[in-house]
Amino acid sequence: MGDIIQISNNTFDSNEFKKQTGTNWNRGNSESLELGNFNFGKKIFYHPENITALKQGKRPFPITLEIDLTNRCNHNCSFCNYAERINTSRDSLDTSVLKTRLKEAKTLGTKAVVFSGGGEPMLHKDYFEIIDFTKQVGFDVGTISNGSIIAENNVDTIVKSLQWIRISLAGGDRDSYKKVQGVDQFDKIIENLKLLSDVKIKKNNQFNIGIRTLVTPENVHTLINLARIIKNFKINYLQFAPDQYTTDKGLFWNNETTRTIFNEVKEILKTENINLLGTAFMREQEKLDYPTTCYAHFFKGAILAEGDYAFCQNVKDHTQKDIQKYLIGNIYKSTLSEIWSSDMIKDIESWVRPNNCGLFCKHMAINNSLEEVMNPNPELSPNFVG
Repeated sequence: MGDIIQISNNTFDSNEFKKQTGTNWNRGNSESLELGNFNFGKKIFYHPENITALKQGKRPFPITLEIDLTNRCNHNCSFCNYAERINTSRDSLDTSVLKTRLKEAKTLGTKAVVFSGGGEPMLHKDYFEIIDFTKQVGFDVGTISNGSIIAENNVDTIVKSLQWIRISLAGGDRDSYKKVQGVDQFDKIIENLKLLSDVKIKKNNQFNIGIRTLVTPENVHTLINLARIIKNFKINYLQFAPDQYTTDKGLFWNNETTRTIFNEVKEILKTENINLLGTAFMREQEKLDYPTTCYAHFFKGAILAEGDYAFCQNVKDHTQKDIQKYLIGNIYKSTLSEIWSSDMIKDIESWVRPNNCGLFCKHMAINNSLEEVMNPNPELSPNFVG
């Protein structure tokens, strides 16, 4: 019998994993595996105008807006941190008002817009009209989606209008996908990924396609199968994400069986130049006492499906009651300029710190990078460069 590994509330037999995957488990060294990640702390330096404005005591408007088009969703994901909100609210943004605010955001300095959830953004009745409009205004446009609405009659608009799309795909076979995402649509999503890939090859090879998989005890044994499927598509990356609410202190994510699976996936994907990525935000939580303030909202803003402008996108991880103090205005009642200069946002800026705001912070890389710029250590003689 193989090694028995206790992970959270689940027990795994490594021999059972071998049977299910047909994998050579001695391949690779799980201890040496390092998963790459998007370097958000570095990205802020692509926008020196915002950094300069902050150094001068100004309040630059965000470079990126993340917009929830609708709270409607056709999946029932076990990991959804927005489930309470979308189960009580079926709101969708008014297209006319949104278009007006998008044009205003462009004049304020925003450069990119992400349409996400909330619910499934493509369920908004005007989604395809909206992404085309947003592209025409001059924004870079991205979408986070479950991929279920993609079809022959809309895929051209998706590839033409978006710079990137990220598909949530929490499982490598039908059973595990259904357990985590709550619907039996694994085969459909795989078909839609192939459709995206085919159109990308024909029409826009710069279009970026990513897959994000929440790794759970229910689907970890299927990840190798997922890698074998997607290696045949023109995919840019597969990103593995841990459950940010787990209470096992990383035991499941870091155990030898899980890491060996990751290594095998990485080996499969690298033959087709598909990157295997991880997420670094959990490690960043260890530095909560370092930044003296929060700078992230000067680089990324969030508009919810009810029209509320949120101080931080991380409010979506919390209950309706808890997030009220982070809502600084509403796009149906005020312009973006009025919201950005409101007393509400300035009050939050006066007290919020990464270690006291109460939100699980996914922007610590931004805050840590800005801290060094905004408050350099005088002992380093910062004006002597080189």
